[in-house]
Amino acid sequence: MPHKIGIIGAGGIGSIHAAILAKDARVTLHRFFDVEAARAQGMAARFGGRTAGTLEELFAECDAIYVCTPNTTHAEIATQVLEAGKHIFCEKPFALNLESARKLRDRALRSGRVYQVGHNRRFAPVYKTLKGAIDRNELRPLSVHAKMNRGELVNPPWVWNASLTGGFLYETPVHMFDLMTFFFGKVDWVEVAARAHEHGELDDFSILIGFQSGLQATMKTFAHASWHFPFERFEVYGMHSTYETFEMERISFTNGLETRTNAYDFSLAPMAEKWGYIEEDRLFVDALEGKSPAPVTAEDGYNVVELIEACYSSARKGARVHLGTLVK
Repeated sequence: MPHKIGIIGAGGIGSIHAAILAKDARVTLHRFFDVEAARAQGMAARFGGRTAGTLEELFAECDAIYVCTPNTTHAEIATQVLEAGKHIFCEKPFALNLESARKLRDRALRSGRVYQVGHNRRFAPVYKTLKGAIDRNELRPLSVHAKMNRGELVNPPWVWNASLTGGFLYETPVHMFDLMTFFFGKVDWVEVAARAHEHGELDDFSILIGFQSGLQATMKTFAHASWHFPFERFEVYGMHSTYETFEMERISFTNGLETRTNAYDFSLAPMAEKWGYIEEDRLFVDALEGKSPAPVTAEDGYNVVELIEACYSSARKGARVHLGTLVK
């Protein structure tokens, strides 16, 4: 029997997941819920299934739930899903402060249910290529620089509003923080300088990251850069080697002195594949089937929140912050 999927949140990201899941014979899109009922009805008309009048109705009739709602609702709704005994895929960020992240992580671990966090970048071919080179020891990272800029904070109009996003680092740069831990392991400390240019919110960060392995990385993230390509980039340096990403379009690399530069270009791939959404949804269904564990766990989600909170703490204090010293 196909797994019955419920989707909470009928906006853009919910539609992306629904379009992918609709092609997977192992699941059926069963119920949709949105605080704006018309949007849920539109999604049901497009993908099949029916709307639910309440979350309780959706929980009662579904096996697994996708949470595709605004950032500030994730922890609360995810907790309700777990209390209903359902498997869950919840979009990033996992939570918006350390206390709620800890409670949600512990609740997820006790539940015995599949819990996957929507950090899609891990499954983008560009970043899979970089991770593969590290895992095969073709690249031994010795130094790292990364950037994640937004072009603006006016479109969509809510992205400047920290009461909805949790803060700039939780809205856009959250992806890079997850990739930092995915590629390079646990973080020991951060040292951050930050400023606010508009809306009274910190939106310009210069970040130094120290990993438990001894690796150091720098990261720059600015909210008003224009959409200058590439707004998202990793530069990873090994001994006489460089790997450089250009958003999720392509990756180039040079291994050894006086050797040619190679490149892989994914720019013509469909967006859902290029950005990793297709694989992350396939792997979630694999986890529902018991074929493999969730690839991005509640513990992974917690680690990203801890890293972001350390960055904000360092920016406020003007001093280095060790992650293990944060008040929980």
